[in-house]
Formats: sequence, C-alpha cells, structure tokens
Amino acid sequence: MQLVDTTRYPVESLGSAVGQRLIADCVRSYANDGAVVLPGFLTADAVESIAREGHAQISRAFFCRSEHTVFLDEGRPGDGGNESDPFDPRRRMLQTSVGSIANDFLDPQGALQQLYEWAPLTAFIGAVLGHANFHRGADPLGALSINVYGQGDLHEWHFDESQFSVTIMIQEADVGGHFEYVSGLRSDGHVDIAGIQQVLDGDESQVQRLPFGAGSLSIFAGRNTLHRVTEVAGTRHRLVPVLTYATTPGSANSDAVRELFWGRTA
Repeated sequence: MQLVDTTRYPVESLGSAVGQRLIADCVRSYANDGAVVLPGFLTADAVESIAREGHAQISRAFFCRSEHTVFLDEGRPGDGGNESDPFDPRRRMLQTSVGSIANDFLDPQGALQQLYEWAPLTAFIGAVLGHANFHRGADPLGALSINVYGQGDLHEWHFDESQFSVTIMIQEADVGGHFEYVSGLRSDGHVDIAGIQQVLDGDESQVQRLPFGAGSLSIFAGRNTLHRVTEVAGTRHRLVPVLTYATTPGSANSDAVRELFWGRTA
C-alpha cells in the first residue's frame, strides 16, 4: 500500500529541485503562520486503513478530563498573576476532555506505524523545522498515539509544552472538532496577557481556523501559538494520530505525563 502521495509531495526526493521547493514553501509557511498544512498528504487507502485501526482500538482509549490554564498548569501562585481574579489567564481554569490510544495498543505492522517509521518522513519534517539530526520518539506509550474526540469532547485554549506538534487528520467529527488558533500572543520572553484574556472572553477577531481535512499532515508551532479544538458533537469520532519527534535519540515522556494522558506509566 502506498501511504503518501509522493507525486504531490516528493518527500523521497528532498535533494531534487521539486523537493527543495516543497521544503522552502513549508519553511516559509511555518515561519509566517506558525503552521504547515499539507492537504491530501496521505493516500485514500492509507486514511481508510488507519481509520479502521483507530476504530478497532477506540474502546481502549484513555480519556483525560481535566482543568487547566492556557499554560497547562493549575494556576500556580507566584507567577505574576492576580491571585484574587479568577478571570486572569494565569488563573482561569478551562475544561478539556480528550482520549488517546497509546502506542502499545496500535498494530506494530499497521499502516500508521509503517508511516511513522518511514525514514523519508522523519527527514522531511526535520528539514522543515531546520534540524539535520532528527529522531522519532522513544516513549512506549506516546511516541505514536491517536487522539480521540467523541460527543462533548474538546481541548480548550492552551499553549503546548513542546515547541512543535506533528499530527494527521484521519477522520473528522460530524459537528465541531475544529482546530483554531491565535498567533502573536506569546514569544520567547514575552506573553501578551491582555490579548490572551480577550480571546478567553470571547473575542474571535484574531482567531484563525486550520483547514485540516482527512489525509492532511500538520506541523504546528504549539508552544508560542494559542490554540484549541472546539467541542465535538455527533456519533462520528474525530481521530487524529500524533507523531512525536526530537532532536536527540531516546526521547520519552515523564511518568507524570504518561499518567495524565494514558492513565498508566508503562
């Protein structure tokens, strides 16, 4: 089975003229917008095969239902926020509910694992992000996983702890499940607290929606870009595999992170 539309996206030929143009276009998009979205990156057969695998394992997804601030903490004191103001973004608690199928529940011979282990894909993502040495994750639960959103699930506004995320849309929800983001509110060394508060108060004037259809690959600068997944409705699950990478080999999550997202450490 061919997994990637290499005619449209020549990731096996990055040294060629068309490969270099693809990288340059992606680098420019990532720099300007904080996101790269490649529609139709996967073939229809690959999407169908991975969807089947996801559906077969949905009952084994662990659902993380938590409250957090946009900084994915519990509003720790001493961070400069107004401790008496529950609407201060450093204090305001937001609801999140999302499931995840851990790596060890996925078929080691399946299409998703084959895609993740495909060396040209790793090299391509590394080239877009500017890393010559780039490696797949080594976490037994989280190196490769599938996010699952069902009726009522959502991921409220937040910044990621990791610098970037790599995801693939396999199945969209009946209603909702839109990936929305606001750029320019955080950079290294600066956080626009007032701007964040405006978004949390419902100002959508700067909100953008990622065009993320089935088969699309996304590379997203999540650490400095405020983003969310809107609430899902209907019987059709939103299925989004998450592929992790690092600049050093052997990268893995802490036990605390494993416990939070998969309910276990091993």
